[in-house]
Amino acid sequence: MQLRFPQLRAGVGNACALALALLVPLSLSFPGKAHAEDGIAVGSSIFRETGGPLHMTVLVPTAKASKDIGEAVTVRAGWTADVVSGASVAVVDAPAAKVDAISSATVTDTRHAFSGGVELHDGPSALGVGYTHAFENDYLSNAFDVSARTELWDHDTLLEISYARAFDEVCDLAGAFDPVMKPRLDSSKGCFSDFKTRRDRDLDMHTWQASWTQALTPVLSLQVTGTAQLSHGFQSNPYRAVRIGRTAAQEHHPIDRARYALGAGLRLWLAPLRGALQTYARAYRDTWDITSITGELAYDQTLIGQLRLRGRARYYTQTAAAFYSDDYVLDPHGQYFTGDRELSDMQSLLAGAALLWSAPTDDNGHVLAVLSGFELTLKGDVLKTYFDHFHYDKAAVPNTMALIGSVELHGMF
Repeated sequence: MQLRFPQLRAGVGNACALALALLVPLSLSFPGKAHAEDGIAVGSSIFRETGGPLHMTVLVPTAKASKDIGEAVTVRAGWTADVVSGASVAVVDAPAAKVDAISSATVTDTRHAFSGGVELHDGPSALGVGYTHAFENDYLSNAFDVSARTELWDHDTLLEISYARAFDEVCDLAGAFDPVMKPRLDSSKGCFSDFKTRRDRDLDMHTWQASWTQALTPVLSLQVTGTAQLSHGFQSNPYRAVRIGRTAAQEHHPIDRARYALGAGLRLWLAPLRGALQTYARAYRDTWDITSITGELAYDQTLIGQLRLRGRARYYTQTAAAFYSDDYVLDPHGQYFTGDRELSDMQSLLAGAALLWSAPTDDNGHVLAVLSGFELTLKGDVLKTYFDHFHYDKAAVPNTMALIGSVELHGMF
């Protein structure tokens, strides 16, 4: 599971969140300048998953800016949106002998997230605080974060710690229901306004992360990262129902979940080739009894001038949640039930490439006479997921292939 990414919103399938999380490379960071130059970055990512009547497209535009105020303060601001369109499964295990018979529901929504932060730095050390407000038709989120980092021993060691606290509200049906009789939410109409038919459910999250980056030799660096997250509140998808006997009940998840992950990576600079080899491994476990292992191999090659090509391959495998069953009518697992395929045992393979270009500067150290630097990044990934024990009644999961692409322009002043 992707521990470091925010809880998925109710209206989007978990596969989208997993795939979008994979857009972020597991790259190592290295001790360097305490703060970045003034700059503006704009970009967009797209996720496309198809298969039979189930399809999902997520467009994610982003914009961010940073500004140094004097020598000790950096101010940052950002905006991102998730523009979602497609179809998701309405009732898991509804009679479906073939893909075309799978019950589906249309999903159309846009999420906006605005963020801001301030960082105070003094030589090799820095302290930062930030805030993010996100909203959409059926989900509201307010999150605060604090972080600190310092460089030691002539910049050979970088230590970082961070803490984030999120206060989320999820739209759900109003009223008291026995879990096995509770219907699914049919739409986001009336969320946060019609309190006769809708109610707000809380979801609180605490996330801690610590990392240690060490330059072992002039060409070899190590990074170790540990993350923990505690979630309390409504963690089901209110739009998804599961067949329980003769009824189709809204999926019912535990309200508490603790997640833990430990990762380590090495980066080796190959001077004769002007390239860098990177390996990364991560182990994960949570209190829903899911364990996972992620392994990644990447290579970064300088081509011509400031043009670089990066390729990567990743393998991911996980066990199923303790309460997961492929058929709750014949094989229930306690009081909880889920239609989330990402809580079954699964594996995935990802292969991708990125092209990174830094514009050359003129004799005065400028680009286009006004910028101190300009960077262009193009990325593309192919994700294949395997679900050996998840079916929609008799139909296998149809949409197991996804294409992911992104572009970013970064100008520095």
